[in-house]
Amino acid sequence: MHKYFLEFVLSMHSFSEETLKNSLIEFGEGLEIFPLPQDAENKGKDFKIHISTEDPTIIFDTCAQFGRLKSIKIEEKH
Repeated sequence: MHKYFLEFVLSMHSFSEETLKNSLIEFGEGLEIFPLPQDAENKGKDFKIHISTEDPTIIFDTCAQFGRLKSIKIEEKH
């Protein structure tokens, strides 16, 4: 089965980093979550997320429950 390395930004408004981590940890390996600095027009919190997974769709579907995805990069590993 193929592995995918995902890198993306998630804008969240009312959830914690810990809640996000607990929701994603079972779907991949090497999960890293980095808080990004806030700017004046951004009312929520942005996090840069790195994770390796066999099913990117479940990662994106899970994250969509927390906020808005942006700057998505997917690298396929054989």
